[in-house]
Amino acid sequence: MISWAPLRLALTSILTTQLPLTRHSDQTKLMTPDVDNYIRSVIEEWDLPGLSVGLVRQDPTSPTGWYQEFASYGVAKADGTPVTPDTVFAIASNSKLFTAIGTGLLISNESLKEERGAELTWSTKAKDIFGGLWELWDEEASRGTSIQDMLSHRTGLPGHDIGNVKRNQSLVDKIRTLRYLRPSAEFRELWQYNNLMYDSLAYLPQTLVNQSFASYMEQHIFHPLCMSSTTYSIAQAEKGLLANGFVHSGQDQKLGLDGVQKPIVPFFVRPGDEYDLAGCGGVLSSARDLTVWLAMLLANGKHPFENRTVIPPGVIEYTATGTSTFGKLAKFPELSVAVYGAGQIRYSYRGHEIVEHNGGVPGFDSWVSRMPNDNLGIVLLCNDERSMNALSAIKWRIIDEIIVRDVFPNAPLIDWIPRYKAIEDAAKQRRTTFTPRPKHPLPPNLPLSELQGRVYSHGAYGTLTPCLVPGPQSLLPNDNIPRSKAEATCQVILESLPVQRILNITDLSVPTFIIPLNGVWTTHLRLSHFSGNLFNTSVLWTNAQARLKESLGSTSDGTWTGDGDVVAPFTFQDILVEWVTEGEEGLAFRGNVWNMGPGASEPAGNGKDGAEVWFSRVA
Repeated sequence: MISWAPLRLALTSILTTQLPLTRHSDQTKLMTPDVDNYIRSVIEEWDLPGLSVGLVRQDPTSPTGWYQEFASYGVAKADGTPVTPDTVFAIASNSKLFTAIGTGLLISNESLKEERGAELTWSTKAKDIFGGLWELWDEEASRGTSIQDMLSHRTGLPGHDIGNVKRNQSLVDKIRTLRYLRPSAEFRELWQYNNLMYDSLAYLPQTLVNQSFASYMEQHIFHPLCMSSTTYSIAQAEKGLLANGFVHSGQDQKLGLDGVQKPIVPFFVRPGDEYDLAGCGGVLSSARDLTVWLAMLLANGKHPFENRTVIPPGVIEYTATGTSTFGKLAKFPELSVAVYGAGQIRYSYRGHEIVEHNGGVPGFDSWVSRMPNDNLGIVLLCNDERSMNALSAIKWRIIDEIIVRDVFPNAPLIDWIPRYKAIEDAAKQRRTTFTPRPKHPLPPNLPLSELQGRVYSHGAYGTLTPCLVPGPQSLLPNDNIPRSKAEATCQVILESLPVQRILNITDLSVPTFIIPLNGVWTTHLRLSHFSGNLFNTSVLWTNAQARLKESLGSTSDGTWTGDGDVVAPFTFQDILVEWVTEGEEGLAFRGNVWNMGPGASEPAGNGKDGAEVWFSRVA
């Protein structure tokens, strides 16, 4: 693994500012030397490339009435560019509150009510907005799903994130395909995180006021708050101070490979594809801008530096009001059970209430938290895919130092590093505990070469065409049947740069298929034969094709190196695929490929009936 620690610590800078730029004395800094030292220890323990911290509180002694403080650590880019308060990060699911509040602004729009001839409320049914475009698998959910149900993850649908495939820059197509997604619970039975609902809500401005989602949000939120670094536009962010996200390329838990820490260059979503995740996770922002955002939330919708309302107070309150139970048990003794409102999680820590959300996309993690009763907002932004627990440890130490010890000076400081390391070790143990392939695996009902080139389709997940990787297949009978058309198609796929990168980290002693899957979070599936008609499946993402398209990874003389190409797993869980050859032929996906929530259960039955996701053969 590449270690960025020496460079990171050398570039560390602590910046404490107030608007206007007036320094507090060292005695009143929120970021004390003890907090700074603790953050440094977390950075070293998790080997984080870069970190941006923003703190904000109301302060009557300030000319603006607010005090902001920033701390910046490490590198924003692989070239050594340091992190600053203005470095732009992908904030991932912290974008959901923007979507929820944008929805609230539409609900509060009186002129819109007059135009529609009907009141728009949080309880308005999705079918009354989207019309025939809207339909879900479950009839009750299809009829009854409201805006609030979509915002609070209680439609009965699991995540189905792998089904979030690219759809020709059209949210219409994304909404239309929701009907093909199998639910894992009854309508309003369970909380189950679902990004697709937030992506669907991003279509509301287009539907209701004939304005794109990004334009609507910029006009009503970003510009009024002067959040000049905040955008949905990747092209705009790349012209400015957008950080590189870092991932661990080549990691494979089953093979014991931790991978090599690499920057994702270019950014994992390309300009023009922002619609893919705008509603659920498309905001790009900085610690400086997000402290303004938090100050507005703490001020119950008022602009923090001007005496005017930007967001109606009722919208702020509504999004923070719990609707769904977020988990059954508290994670630690100091925490309460949490509830989920609309893009916000609410609970208490050591008796102090917190309203927040976290977020993660390839290369980036974030926490954006506020303590409304304690006058504190916290922004934590990191350009590493595996930093969520590290950011959590930092968040608790900041709260302990600023809030808990302010009330109870002798309250013990909890060392969160060993707690979160223990959680990670347990998770790693679970990922590396799996049923080994039998020493003498059974052959499938049909030769593996029969699977190559067949086409399987799902209404939302798209089309799959398996390609058999040449290798030692001699254990399987009749495996040399010529299939010229399939072989020609698959030869192009298997010789492509992205697949070559995947095969470099694949155990080819096991019969293997590669399947392209052009999704938001995935580019390929890798099926490794287990036994009989069963395959273990990995969901992978690689940027090799994007780098090739943008001429990245080549030398000055044009020689292609590909040294910066990244291959990373989208998910670590065991996904099982059954090749069903009797009766209706298809591929049955199981093993939580649909990413169900706590309390949900697998479908009962075999084949199609027992599939979380079923692909029917179409050719």
